Amino acid sequence: MSLRQCGLGVVALMLVAGPIAGQTPALSSSQASAFMGTWTFVMTNPPDSEQTVKVWDKNGIVGASLQIGKFPPNDITGILKDGNVLVLTTTLRENGAPIWAVVALTLDGPTMHMAQMLQFSQTIKRGSTKAPQAD
Repeated sequence: MSLRQCGLGVVALMLVAGPIAGQTPALSSSQASAFMGTWTFVMTNPPDSEQTVKVWDKNGIVGASLQIGKFPPNDITGILKDGNVLVLTTTLRENGAPIWAVVALTLDGPTMHMAQMLQFSQTIKRGSTKAPQAD
C-alpha cells in the first residue's frame, strides 16, 4: 500500500469515526472557495466514465453533491478540508445495497484531481478535470 493510499485511508477512518467522538463543525464557504463550481471528471475506472462534483455556497457553509454518469446526484454528507485537499463523504448504492464513498479532491493549478474510495473495494478510482463549468 502506498503512502498516499494509507493517508487517504486514515482520512476516511477519521471521517467515519468523527461522528462518534462529536460532530465536525461545518466548513465555511470562504475556506473552500477554490473548489466552488461544477467539476466533471473523466475517470480511469471504468475507463472514460464521468462523475460530476458540484460544490456550492449554502448560506455561508459548503454544500456538495456527487453524480455518477446519468444517475441522480447524491448529497454529500461529510465535508472536511485539510490543506489543499477537500474530502467528501456520501453513501452510494451498489447492487441495491448502501456503500460508503470517500472522495478526495486536490487542486493542482487549473486542474482538479479526484481519488475515490468505495467501501469493500481495494481500487482507488481516479479522475481529473480542468476549470469548473459555469453554473
